[in-house]
Amino acid sequence: MYYVKASSPEAWAKHLQEVTSSCIRVSGLRNARSAGKIIIFGDDVGYDVLMIKGNYPQPHMKNRVGQMLCLFNRRTRKANISEADGILNK
Repeated sequence: MYYVKASSPEAWAKHLQEVTSSCIRVSGLRNARSAGKIIIFGDDVGYDVLMIKGNYPQPHMKNRVGQMLCLFNRRTRKANISEADGILNK
């Protein structure tokens, strides 16, 4: 299953906070926040997924609300994002 399965509640909380803060940071959105719960895949996949919502900072986007899908790699501890405006209704 998941690598912190036997860890303490504190370890879980720390991991979930790391995923959230990493995803918010790399999103590039203003006023970025999580838009739902973190989805945790098994160790065979090794990723956690989180939707981030915020405002596009580019002037031509005129502060439009946007969504980014974040994949957090548990092995490397790095977050990667991709625009996901069409994935969910706003």
